Amino acid sequence: MDLLGYHIQNPEAFVLLLLIPVLIADYIYNLKKRKSTIKFPALGIAKKASSTYRVKFRHVVPALRFLALICFIVALARPQKGVEVEYTSTDGVDIMLTLDVSGSMAILDMLTNSERMKLGVLNAERILKTGQFWNYSRLGYAKTVIADFIQKRKTDRIGLSVFAGQSFTQCPLTSDYGTLLEILSVVNDSTASGNGTAIGDGLMSSLARLEKSEAKSRVVILLTDGRDNASLVPPLQAAEVAKALGVKVYTVGVGKRKGTVLAFQQNPWTGEISWGEREIQPEEGIDEDILKKVAAKTGGRFYRAENKEELKNIYDEIDQLEKTEIQTVAYSRYSEKFYPWLLAGALLILLELLLANTRFVRIP
Repeated sequence: MDLLGYHIQNPEAFVLLLLIPVLIADYIYNLKKRKSTIKFPALGIAKKASSTYRVKFRHVVPALRFLALICFIVALARPQKGVEVEYTSTDGVDIMLTLDVSGSMAILDMLTNSERMKLGVLNAERILKTGQFWNYSRLGYAKTVIADFIQKRKTDRIGLSVFAGQSFTQCPLTSDYGTLLEILSVVNDSTASGNGTAIGDGLMSSLARLEKSEAKSRVVILLTDGRDNASLVPPLQAAEVAKALGVKVYTVGVGKRKGTVLAFQQNPWTGEISWGEREIQPEEGIDEDILKKVAAKTGGRFYRAENKEELKNIYDEIDQLEKTEIQTVAYSRYSEKFYPWLLAGALLILLELLLANTRFVRIP
């Protein structure tokens, strides 16, 4: 039973409070029944007699006794103060983010119409030299969406591997999302060395980090915009390793299939940098067939994103698919709070005895 913010261990003790009005009624009855006789030589002297403070406050003594009894009853009920303690157990997910940082990830083909118009009126040379164009590139959009994905996770360990012609682990599995986000923010096309796109090696770098993981679920999210042309370990062979380890691989291809992209162009006579457009070449596309086979072999899925919104929806879907199971066990730990009531009752009894035998002593 809970009462006024306290847990009452023995609420049945409050039944004894019903005795209080009975005792008060008995006291009043006996008070009226009691008769005292004092002989005076003359009635006039008796009329002049006035009641003293002892007479006016004579009911204090039984009141203290009743209050002491109430305190003892409350102490017997054992009021307790509870402190709620929660233990959270999780079936965690270890996730390695595998990101393509090859030169083609700088292509500006995932722009919205408004972003394309905005860049078109800005100074192209300044945008190129300051590196501001990265915010609108395939890699820039990927980093923004991945950062949002990381911030949505709560209890999982997440790591980051990057690849171009070679692959590197930028951040091992960690629950320190702040550090991971800082590392992700500075990733660019110079982070991984070598020419080409080593998708298979990038996957192997992430698998090496997940090999000794004891998490219930282990996942790789591999994002690329190209075809494997530099790996020592072919993507399908890396997928076999992932399958053997029980690691699920989601593959994400980014970039437009066809159309034009916004690009920098240089005047051969003046060297001036300006904006231009160029057609997307067929060889620039991703190898969907390989990425689909890698995902299917490991129980994952293949996704294709041609703009930032589609990419965001993909990572949102993966976030829902790879939810961590959290079990929370709560219990309350109580501390006893009947001691003050017990002490108060004892002090009231002592005060009653003191007053009853001194200031309010009765002489039969």
